[in-house]
Amino acid sequence: MQSRLGSRETGKPIATARNLRLTLAYDGTRYHGWQIQANQATVQGILGRAIEQISGEQAKLIGSGRTDAGTHARRLVANFVTRARMAPAAWVRALNSILPHDIRILSARRVSPDFHARHDARSKLYRYQVFRGAVLPPHLVREHYHYPYPIDIPAMQNAARKFIGEHDFGSFTPSKVADSKATVRRVFRCELKATGRRLLFTVEANGFLQYMVRNMMGTLLEVGRGRINLARFEELFSKRDRTLAGFTAPANGLVLLRVRY
Repeated sequence: MQSRLGSRETGKPIATARNLRLTLAYDGTRYHGWQIQANQATVQGILGRAIEQISGEQAKLIGSGRTDAGTHARRLVANFVTRARMAPAAWVRALNSILPHDIRILSARRVSPDFHARHDARSKLYRYQVFRGAVLPPHLVREHYHYPYPIDIPAMQNAARKFIGEHDFGSFTPSKVADSKATVRRVFRCELKATGRRLLFTVEANGFLQYMVRNMMGTLLEVGRGRINLARFEELFSKRDRTLAGFTAPANGLVLLRVRY
């Protein structure tokens, strides 16, 4: 690997450490999410081993946030500190040459020493994708939840708008937190759009709780089926009771689109 990169782009250590920011995309079907877990294949674990293979360093790899097992990402951000004297573009080439094809480094650049991919993130943008047709086309299987039932889309769109603003999302996470402040999030954007037989739920917030988007989607589908009316839906923000909200939509329909800084 190093011989192909040339003498100016080797992984040999130098005195000055640099903080590198990576933007990556992945198909999460084969992985147990982003974060390293024992005896599980994760994106962070595979990427960390690739960095070590190239530079010889056990880098502390920081991601912009966790993604659930089976969830995908278009532009997740990560950073790590290295003493290897490789140009950012060389890192992209080197990592992509050894990473599996369902994980790709899109870009790399040097950032300030205090940049932190998770702490510095201002918002994250997710999209949940549903296919409503009778038969799910094979090419959509990995990134769409198949839901071939009649639904009231205008009712769902009306409910989706209620997510915008600062709310307590305790009803939309399985984690039981006594302090209500810990489950408050601000949603900047939330929209539900029907495109042919596809239903796209896009939401941007300053942060997300475990399974939050998937539970929001499942709840909206219950609204669409007429199982949760708008009055009961609005009560979810004050009740903080997971059992009152809808089901957890499968992970494969969820995609992290981007992280804003």
